Amino acid sequence: MNARVRRALLFMFAGLYSTWIGSSRARADESVDVPQARDATFSWDEGHNALYASFSFRDAIDSETQAKLTRGLPTEILLTALVYTADSDNPVSTTFQTCRITWHVWEEMYRVEITRANQPKGTKHWTPSLSGVLRRCAEANNLLVADSGQVSPGKSLYLRATVRVNPVSEELLSKLQRWVSRPSPTTTAAPGSALFSTFTGLFMQRIGDAERTVTFATFRSTPK
Repeated sequence: MNARVRRALLFMFAGLYSTWIGSSRARADESVDVPQARDATFSWDEGHNALYASFSFRDAIDSETQAKLTRGLPTEILLTALVYTADSDNPVSTTFQTCRITWHVWEEMYRVEITRANQPKGTKHWTPSLSGVLRRCAEANNLLVADSGQVSPGKSLYLRATVRVNPVSEELLSKLQRWVSRPSPTTTAAPGSALFSTFTGLFMQRIGDAERTVTFATFRSTPK
């Protein structure tokens, strides 16, 4: 092999290597979602005993996930969040919402099974359209996030949340099941409770345990 051919091959392999490195970095960048601030509405119930939040995370359901849903593939969407007051870096409460979606051929409808912090027994819904699925599974409406023992009325607060599409960690799913089924009037938890550190330590990790993971924070707001 003469020197000219060797140089040509060297440049070709160098180009291929650079392309591979660039694409690998691009894929790595795509897998790390930078937390984004977004709006959320916080509100107390009439007696200022329970605090609820409403917000959207539709951007977590990307085109690939939506394509899988239209093809009838079973999909699970898991939202976990920590509640912070504006004057502290330590979380004061926790919340979550899970949504399991399955397409039923004979009915030609999606069945949506939702479990939330204020609905630990879960609810089932039927919807014929993808928009109906996103309305129920890519939004949190009146989700219980804390009580008056965890957050004082008049406090400014915000959420830090993680959305996982099709979590694959059996440990995470089993921990969540134990969290939901434990005897408690609600499924929120505050510092000092036995499961608070479990929730914060496991559910907020970025360990590549899902097909897609998105993290975000809400803007600070004082509930009314």
